[in-house]
Amino acid sequence: MSIHDKRPPRMIQNVFVLLLLAVFAAMSTLLVTLGAQVYRGTVERANANNQARILSTVVRSALWAEDGLSEVTIEEHDGVTVLAIVSDYGDECYIKRLFCRDGMLYESFMSAEYGFSLESGESICQAAAFQPVIEDGFLTVHLTGQDGTQSAVQHQLRCQISPEE
Repeated sequence: MSIHDKRPPRMIQNVFVLLLLAVFAAMSTLLVTLGAQVYRGTVERANANNQARILSTVVRSALWAEDGLSEVTIEEHDGVTVLAIVSDYGDECYIKRLFCRDGMLYESFMSAEYGFSLESGESICQAAAFQPVIEDGFLTVHLTGQDGTQSAVQHQLRCQISPEE
């Protein structure tokens, strides 16, 4: 037997421990990467769902707040369809308008004394389309989000309905 044939008995154990640590490090990295991908997908789906809920909630809350006390009408301004809710507060008449332009849903609340322009609204959230329709006292608003998801808000109106202009 030569000196080179003798190996310390701990060398095999050390190789095994290093190999085990390498496998652990690789599996940990893989697990963290997969977890990050799942988290990213969950956040994207939550954002898409929140966007769809925001659109319908804005329309619903505008209607619920004033329905029964106001007049609802659909207006046309420069080719944009506008849902108008006309409210009378004592001596003054105010109009809340919801409309979509330039990829955003806008809301305008102003006195009826002032002229309306599409630039007078405040942007609320992203929206690709907003199409209100009134039929037989029933309002349906078709909404399309920026990601293409479509939803509809349907509301039985208790308030006075003006003919479409």
